Amino acid sequence: MTVTASETDFPGPDEVVGFWSWDKMHAPRPISPLAGDLVVPTLGAGFTEAQGEFAAPLAMQAKLINYYMYASFYPVDLGDETEEDRWARYMESLKQMVPKVGDLWQNEWKPSILPTLAKGKTADYTTLNDDEILATFEEQIAGIQYRWMIHGRINFILIATSDFVDYYAALFTPEDPTEAYQLLQGFHTRSVDASVGLWKLSRLVKESPAVLKVFEQLEPKAIVDALEDSAEGKAFLKELRSYLDEYGWRSDAVYDIADITWREEPSAPLGALQGYIALGDHANPELLFQKAVDRREELMKTARARLADEPDKLQKFDALFEAAKYNLPVTEDHAFYIDQVGIAIFRRFVLELGRRLADRGVIESQDDVFMLHKDELIDAIRSGGDRKATVVQRKAEMAAWAKVVPPPVLGIPPPPGPDPFVGALLVKLLGLGDQVEPNRDPDVINGVGASPGTVQGPARVVRSLAEASKLQLGDIMVCEMTLPPWVPLFSTVTAVVADTGGVLSHCAIVAREMGLPAVVGTQVGTVLIKDGMILTVDGTKGIVRIDSRP
Repeated sequence: MTVTASETDFPGPDEVVGFWSWDKMHAPRPISPLAGDLVVPTLGAGFTEAQGEFAAPLAMQAKLINYYMYASFYPVDLGDETEEDRWARYMESLKQMVPKVGDLWQNEWKPSILPTLAKGKTADYTTLNDDEILATFEEQIAGIQYRWMIHGRINFILIATSDFVDYYAALFTPEDPTEAYQLLQGFHTRSVDASVGLWKLSRLVKESPAVLKVFEQLEPKAIVDALEDSAEGKAFLKELRSYLDEYGWRSDAVYDIADITWREEPSAPLGALQGYIALGDHANPELLFQKAVDRREELMKTARARLADEPDKLQKFDALFEAAKYNLPVTEDHAFYIDQVGIAIFRRFVLELGRRLADRGVIESQDDVFMLHKDELIDAIRSGGDRKATVVQRKAEMAAWAKVVPPPVLGIPPPPGPDPFVGALLVKLLGLGDQVEPNRDPDVINGVGASPGTVQGPARVVRSLAEASKLQLGDIMVCEMTLPPWVPLFSTVTAVVADTGGVLSHCAIVAREMGLPAVVGTQVGTVLIKDGMILTVDGTKGIVRIDSRP
């Protein structure tokens, strides 16, 4: 059971410096203390460094409040520069840099992080003495901040996307407000690769009666042990582990290095496999991807034909599209490499620190290391001591706060500004800014129409990938958010309803790619909707109707 935070649980407007938003899209649950010291502040520092490169007038900071992650944008110190001069420099920087972001990611920024990620997957930290491992600790922190800086740079692709979508709407005023976004789908990503790989595993399961029986009869957590009992099962496990070596460096959220990855505990992909097994060949991700390609090419052909006699408009259309076409690959692939693999290899390193402390009796198990703060961890490596009581206390605190729904914002919101980056980030990606008004009808939930179409079906509330196995064919998935590891679930369901996000959120992008109606940014979907309710999801109008209650 969850409860809404009271006014005394979180600081009031007069107790907060600045304006802070809960990042429910990426961190819907409490985050461990160590991630709060290492991952969360380096995110703000990395984003701020990147925004400075673009001469942005705003910086970004992030912190934990009652174990929940909040982020804030705030004005930078301009020094001797006037606001007018800074704004002019910012606008010129955006003009020069935004069209290049996608190309720079593909050819410079992504290649710069790949060697460190590869090393982090295989490095043997057990050979380091304590001084060496503490020095490596600082290198790891610097590495994660560098990756957040790269992330901060690619955030500006949102401006290119927004500019293209706005221009398309002005040119054609389409009946479907998501039509322009469909022009930006059908590009190859690592999410496509991961889904295709999982699909091929599901076909292997169907080819083996012994393996298929295990998947049909057991819960995901019991599957691996059962497969060890047969030659066919062991052969399949070899293929599964090969898949996890490539795509298992991920969990169902980001930021928290305490989250167990698929490689360590593969229940999430095994649950997704159970869903795939029930699907016919029409659900092959490669076929769905090709449909998205075909839709993009169809829309592009029509648009260019309509502009054929207006060369100036066509030239601008092509230029804006050239910059915006990277949106999907950048969105999905940065999440794979930075948000997922980057966090997973950092977790792998920290677990070595935890192993040392557990061996020395400082904590009970290596996973308890995530309950310490950075300074406590360093002191424990150097001086030992007993931190067990601290771990128990913080686990209890996190469990208590996990039952609380924190306020979406803290502090007094500033007046709307003209910054195109902040506007695209807050509204089109995160779904913040102009909040959707609640519907007066208790059986209707308003949201953002993210992917067109209308579907009726039974609701299934899924708050994490651990709950994904309860999804049945034809269900409507109701969730807080989705990230790339959730993509296989989209093949099982008929529509998606999400608490968070805007029209450029991951959930919205994948729903359009898969041709599923989707409503995002409902804020209250997972609270008001219960398993078994019959819903009608109108992804064009952004409305979810509760047709019947069990």
